[in-house]
Amino acid sequence: MSTQVNIRLDDALLSEIDSLSKVLHLSRTEYLRMKIAFGVKNDTLKLSEAIVLEYAKGRLSEDELRDLLGSDAEDVIYVVKHMKRGKNRIEEMVDKGLL
Repeated sequence: MSTQVNIRLDDALLSEIDSLSKVLHLSRTEYLRMKIAFGVKNDTLKLSEAIVLEYAKGRLSEDELRDLLGSDAEDVIYVVKHMKRGKNRIEEMVDKGLL
């Protein structure tokens, strides 16, 4: 399934895009789709630590984490779950005066 997205681009930028897509023998749409996919993948790799932190803080759902990290998300979910469990145990021990 795909969803259409409309954006406005500066005429000079659009002219460059058209020239590059012509050189690459791609349609404007194919070129833009390819560049957006590459950019998103690149940002995901660069921001993986920030993505994990946002999940740990509860700002991303498990589904969003899986969308961004793929199979690596399961390891992150496991670690965060056990980290929170350990934190809760320590807080309980402190409350009981054991620590």
